[in-house]
Amino acid sequence: MDAAMPAVARATARTTPAASAPARTLILTHRRVDPIASRCATFEFEDLIRAVDAVDVFPLGRPIGATLRPRLRRWTAAALAPLLPPVASRTQPYELLFVSLHSLGDLARLLPLPRFASAARRTACNVDELWLSQLRGRAHELSMLRGFDVLFTACRGAVDEIQRLVGRPCHYLAPAVDTLRFCPGAPPRSRTIDVYFMGRRRPALHRAVQQAAAARDRLYLFDTAIAHTVHDPVEHREQLAELVRRTRYFVVDVAKADRADESSRQPEIGTRFFEGAAGGAVMFGVVPDTRAFVELFPWDDAAIPVEPDPARIAALLDELDASRERVAAIRRANVVGALRRHDGAYRWREVLAAVGLEPLPALSERVRELELRADSIEHAGLG
Repeated sequence: MDAAMPAVARATARTTPAASAPARTLILTHRRVDPIASRCATFEFEDLIRAVDAVDVFPLGRPIGATLRPRLRRWTAAALAPLLPPVASRTQPYELLFVSLHSLGDLARLLPLPRFASAARRTACNVDELWLSQLRGRAHELSMLRGFDVLFTACRGAVDEIQRLVGRPCHYLAPAVDTLRFCPGAPPRSRTIDVYFMGRRRPALHRAVQQAAAARDRLYLFDTAIAHTVHDPVEHREQLAELVRRTRYFVVDVAKADRADESSRQPEIGTRFFEGAAGGAVMFGVVPDTRAFVELFPWDDAAIPVEPDPARIAALLDELDASRERVAAIRRANVVGALRRHDGAYRWREVLAAVGLEPLPALSERVRELELRADSIEHAGLG
C-alpha cells in the first residue's frame, strides 16, 4: 500500500477470494492485542470468513481509556473521535461490519463506536461469552450493544435476556472450527495420545482422569497453564488440530466448568466439543444435558457422559479399548457430523442470513468441498 495513506487505512488488510472483487465486509479483529490461546478459535473463524467472502480486516488496538470510569471513558472517546483517521479509504460504505468479542469488556476497544458503525450499511456483533450472572451492573456495555443492528452469542442461555435488555435481535451462533484443518487425513495419523484434556478443567474431573490413565499406564496429556499468549494464532490452531488428530480419547466438559460461580445456571457447549469431533477423537466427560446439545450433536456416542470417578472412567476406557468397531463408528460419525454441521462456513452463512446478505460463490464452493469430504469418509471410513 501507499506509504502516504493514513495509518489506519494502511493497517486494513485486504484478503478477498478474488483479487478483483471489492470488499463488502469489514472485520474488526483483536488478534494484535489479544493473541491468547483461548481466543484463537475466533481468529480462525475470521480467517475462514476471509476465505469465503470479500473482506477487509481492521486490527483493533488498545482500548481508549479502558481504565477510566464509564462516564469519563465516554467523554474521552467523544473528544478523540474527530482526531482519529477513517477506518479505511473508501468512497462507498461496506455492506457489513462484523466484530467478534470474547466478552463485554472488549467493547472498550470499539470506542467511539459511531466511527466504526458509520463504515457499513449493516453492523453485527458476536460476543462469545455472555453469562447471566455477569449482566448486572453492565449497563454501559449493554448500551453499546444497541449500536449494532444484529447480535450473536455462543451462549444460548443468554440469547433471550440479551435481546430483552438491549432491544436488538440476538441469535445463537454455536462455536465452530475449520473442519478441513481438523479432519484426519489419508492415511490417518497414529493416535499416540491416549487421553487429552485441554484448557480449563474442573479439578475433580482432572484428578479422576489422571488416576484412571495412570492405572493402565495410558499417556495423559493436559495443559498446565491457562490464558497463555501464542506466537502465531494460525500456528497454534494447526498444532491443536494435530494433537486432536493424534488423540484417542478426548475429555470434554461444559464451558467454564472451573468457574461455577459464573456459569452454574448456564450449561453451555464449549468449543472443545467441536474440535474433538472434527479431529475424530472419542469424546467423554461431562456432557451438557440440554436441547442445544442434542440439536448440535444428534448422532449416537457423540460425547459419552461419565461421572468424574476414576473407577468409572477406567472402566469406560477399558470398554472402549475392547470395542474397536464401536470406536471406529464413533470417530467416523464425529468427523462426518462436524464436516456437515460445524464448519465455520455454516456459521458465516447464518450470519449472512440474519443480516440479509447473500453468500458469495466461494462459500458455496467450500460447502460443496465439505460435503464431498463427509461423503468420502462416511462410505470409506477413516482408514
